[in-house]
Order: sequence, then structure tokens, then C-alpha cells
Amino acid sequence: MLLGRASSYGRYCAIAGAIVLLASCGGRADDPPATADAPAAQPRPESPPEAPTPTHAIGGTLAGLTSGSLVLQLNSGADLKLSADGKFSFATPLAEGSAYEVSVRTQPLWQFCKVSNGSGNAATQVTGVTVNCAEAQATVSTLAGSGTEGMLDGDGLSAEFARPRGVRVDAAGNLYVTDTRYKLIRKVSPSGAVTTVAGSGAGGSLSDPFDLILDAAGNIYLTELMGNTVRKVTPAGVVSTLAGSGSFSSVDGHGISASFNQPSGIAFDAQGNLFVGDSQGQKVRKIAPDSEVSTFAGSGAQGTGDGTGGSATFTVPAGIAMDAAGNMFVTDFGSHVVRKITPQGEVTTPFGTRNTSGSVDGKGNAATFSFPVGIAMDSSGSLYVADSTTHVIRRITPDGMVKTLAGSKGRSGARDDVGAAASFNTPYGVAVDANGTVYVADQFNHKIRKITPTPAP
Repeated sequence: MLLGRASSYGRYCAIAGAIVLLASCGGRADDPPATADAPAAQPRPESPPEAPTPTHAIGGTLAGLTSGSLVLQLNSGADLKLSADGKFSFATPLAEGSAYEVSVRTQPLWQFCKVSNGSGNAATQVTGVTVNCAEAQATVSTLAGSGTEGMLDGDGLSAEFARPRGVRVDAAGNLYVTDTRYKLIRKVSPSGAVTTVAGSGAGGSLSDPFDLILDAAGNIYLTELMGNTVRKVTPAGVVSTLAGSGSFSSVDGHGISASFNQPSGIAFDAQGNLFVGDSQGQKVRKIAPDSEVSTFAGSGAQGTGDGTGGSATFTVPAGIAMDAAGNMFVTDFGSHVVRKITPQGEVTTPFGTRNTSGSVDGKGNAATFSFPVGIAMDSSGSLYVADSTTHVIRRITPDGMVKTLAGSKGRSGARDDVGAAASFNTPYGVAVDANGTVYVADQFNHKIRKITPTPAP
């Protein structure tokens, strides 16, 4: 009896101990049987980032550029302006495998450049594009004038001139010409149509017009060589006297109280001052916007001395061209040289051999001129000079090299042709447009000639 009770009591204690043990482990007696935990969900591995598409620069080498600038274009989009020979590369690279094509968008003045190895697919860095530039040839033609001395308006070769001397081109490509014998100002359209704009008497008469310049409003300012005045012609054709009394002297003063002695070339600076070659006064004169006339350079004595302001001397200063920095280039007719005058009035002689007449090409003072008259400057800084008695047009590049652009040295004629095969007869005035085309007042051929840069064969 006691043994049975003891056994029951032992079984009770064993069960109770098991319950306590289970509770101490966080379980309860009535919990369901434990099962193994399910494995936690693993995150999906991320895809590796896509590798960037390689890009490659497009470039090459430029050779033969002598002056001015060249604009290259990549795939009809990105432009690259180059001003010197050497390596080049477009700023924006192309994706690997992209097609590329390099072309010339803008040619330099008086040169033609060609691209080689300029297209393909950019599989790697492109460095083999080559651009080679060569001098243009000067093709001479007659824009207007029959060659018969007269004053007839008309189209192209049906019109007449009588000793044209000065010529200027406006922004629209129209030419304005001083037509000396009949004392007229003529206008020549880009197509060659010739009309008379002043001097016929309607707005006032002129006296021996020599050179001319236009302002932004379309007013014409002209020198009258034997009239000793500077005149103004409005777009309506009204003529007035800006400065000069008409007497043969070289006296400073205001407006018509001042005097000139055979004024020739004329040019504006950026401030609106006019500068005049006072040819027999042996000075360069300045006309301020308020019409005050002063002497800018030249003592009045004849000579070829360099110096500043009144300490310099000239021998018949004729044509004037102005650069963007305000420097003047003056043809010194009697001493066969081209002079330079800074904005401070310092006079030097950069081109030509003093008092030596000739037509020798060369650099700086090694070159020779023969009674140079008209002078003009293009946008690249090259000068063009009408060398009157050798019947040629000269070009001076920014590096100081003087070359004969067109005309047969020492031989007059009226032949339209290329370079030295063409001919002129005492060319006086020159002008140059934005494309580098040169216009010539061919005085004793009574024509307006045109010199166009064309590719050499």
C-alpha cells in the first residue's frame, strides 16, 4: 500500500519536474511540439551596373595656314576655330563606334584648306585627320565699265567711268567710287549695276573727288584733291562741306576755317574721328566729330623720317587704312613706302625701301613699291596696296611678307586672267570685302576690276 503510494508520488514529482524544466526554457506544457524554423528569405543578388560606353576624341593636324583663321566642323555640329598650324582636337568626344566626319566650314581669307582622312567610325582615339591649306590664286575679272571714258549708268560692262580713283565697299557689298573726270560719286551693286549718287548737280556739285569713306548711317565723306576740302554726302544725295576753306594751305582750325593742301586718303577710327592724308601739306590730319581739324602726324616738311607726331616727315601721304587697334597704315606715295602710325602718333616705316621705286616682293623693308596709292585691310589683318606705276596689286600678310597678288609688273593692260597674267593700267583705289574679294579702281582703263580668291588647280 505504501509502496503504491510512493510510486504514484514519484511519478507525480517526475512529471512536475519536467513541466518546470519546460517552463524554464520558455515553453508550456500545452504547447504543440516544436518544429525546426523555416530558412529566412535571402535577398536577390543585384545586377552589376552597366559599364559606361567608351568615348573617343576626334582630332588631327593642321598645316599650311599662313594668316587668319579656319573653322572646322564635326558631323555638321561642333565647330572648332584654328588660327595656327599644329595638333587639334574637338572639345566633345564621340561614343565608341559613332560615325564621324570632319569638314571645313569657313575657309581662311586667300587660302583654301582640304581635309584628308576626315571620316570613319570612332573605334579608338582619332588623331589622323589631316588638314592642309594652300594659297588661293587671284582671278581677275571686270565688274563694271566698258573701258570707254564716259559717265553712262548701266549694267556691268555697258556702264562707263572716267578715271575712277577711290573705291569703298559697304556691308551689303555695294561699291562706292569717286569718278574723277566728271566729278561724280558712282554706286556699283554686287551684280554690277552702276548708278550715279552724287555730283550730278541735284544735291550739289563736287570738285575733283579723290577718296571716300562711309559711316554706319550711309553718309559718304570724300576728299576733293584740287578743291582742298572734305565733303559730306547724305544718303539723299545732299552735299555739304565738312572741313576746309578751299585754299591751298595746311592750317588747323574748326570746320571750314581750317585748310588742306590736296587732301587724298580718308579713314575713320572707332571713335568717329576722320583722318586725312594731306598730300602736299605732308601731314596726316585729324577731323574730330565736332569738326575740329588738327595735325596728327607730320611736320609739314618733305621727308621720310620716323618719329612721333610733328617730328615725323612724309613725302606725299596718300591712302589710309585703319586696323582694329586704331593703327593707321599710310601709303607714302613719293617715298615708295607704307608707313604705320599708332594711336599715340608714333610713325614708323614697316614696309618698302625708302626712296627706292620697284616691285620686288619680300619681307618688310626688303620689298619695294612704286608710287603706292590706295590701301585697304581685310579682317585677318592683311593689307592690299595699289602700286600705281608698276600696275600691280600687292598683298602684305600679318607676318610682314609683301607679295604681288595680281597684275603684270611694269606692264599696263586690261586683261582679265589669273595672277600675273592679268593686267591693270595705273590702279589707284582698292577695297576688300568680308570674303576677301578685292575691288580695284583701274584708273586709266576706266573700269572697276574684281580680284576673287579661287582654288589653285
